[in-house]
Amino acid sequence: MHPTEPRSPSPGTASWDYSGSGALEELEPCLAPDLPYGYAYIPALYLAAFVVGLLGNAFVVWLLAARPGPRRLVDTFVLHLAAADLGFVLTLPLWAAAAASGGRWPFGEGLCKLSGFALAGTRCAGALLLAGLSVDRYLAVVKLLDARPLRTPRCALAVCCGVWAVALLAGLPSLVYRGLQPLPGGGGSQCGEEPSDAFQGLSLLVLLLTCVLPLGVTLVCYCRISCRLRRPPHLGRARRNSLRIIFAVESAFVGSWLPFGALRAVFHLARLGAVPLPCGLLLALRWGLSIATCLAFVNSCANPLIYLLLDRSFRARAWRGVCLRADRPARRGSSVSSLCRDDSSVFRSPAGSWERARTANAGSAVP
Repeated sequence: MHPTEPRSPSPGTASWDYSGSGALEELEPCLAPDLPYGYAYIPALYLAAFVVGLLGNAFVVWLLAARPGPRRLVDTFVLHLAAADLGFVLTLPLWAAAAASGGRWPFGEGLCKLSGFALAGTRCAGALLLAGLSVDRYLAVVKLLDARPLRTPRCALAVCCGVWAVALLAGLPSLVYRGLQPLPGGGGSQCGEEPSDAFQGLSLLVLLLTCVLPLGVTLVCYCRISCRLRRPPHLGRARRNSLRIIFAVESAFVGSWLPFGALRAVFHLARLGAVPLPCGLLLALRWGLSIATCLAFVNSCANPLIYLLLDRSFRARAWRGVCLRADRPARRGSSVSSLCRDDSSVFRSPAGSWERARTANAGSAVP
């Protein structure tokens, strides 16, 4: 992950820089063309992610924030994660418009800085929240009663507030270094960062703290959880299903952002002169960064789709939210989750047989 996100790739074959701080060709005098037809399918992909991510994450926020009663600790992390993804997808139309116009930024310097700040902050928050979620699952599965003093609503809220504080700090370089830079060859301005060795070093440091470190924490936690699942006493089916959903969310994030982070690290090292890149590798880096950016941006709409595919209760509540609004007063007395219970769903209500019957009638009963 990176504190400042790149401009969208342009359709031409002029000099290009993923960070907007200069041309990749400055590293080696050669021409690196864009992905074929990227100006067409990249904006379409961003807009599709915007629509799906806006509706899906807004529904998750509404479902978890507006309900009555207490919520589990996992719900707190999922709620903040959906809020981070929601903030991310709101910037996607701007990057889609820039991609469609050949990398030109028509929205002014203020929106350039704010959009970069939002991208940096929300992506940092997403990585750290998922790391916090993995630690919470590790404590719940492996440490059990020993971790009870740490697994409290106050601790979970404090962790989330700390994550947002770090995310705001991670986004500050965008406000300082990001601005309108002239496009190579003229013809307008792009939204990018000013060239600076200090900025390249800072970017590598933030990449380490907001990508590599959370990824390491997540991998360690899930390796320990996997070892625990192989030993008796075995966990029940409900908790295994809950872990499967959370693991899918974590895997989608890692699979989407790890290529971006790795290629970004290579790019910063090349800008600092630590890694020499000939023309062939420059072309591979450019195309790889373009694809990795699309993959990373699309991740902002992935979590609601994962809940929809793997979480039967989420499907049932989504169906009722769309088609059965007339029944809303009858459901206000039920809580979607319980602080002292781990269900097979992030969104399942333990309110009793009536709620389970309603879920079954929607064709989505949780076993």
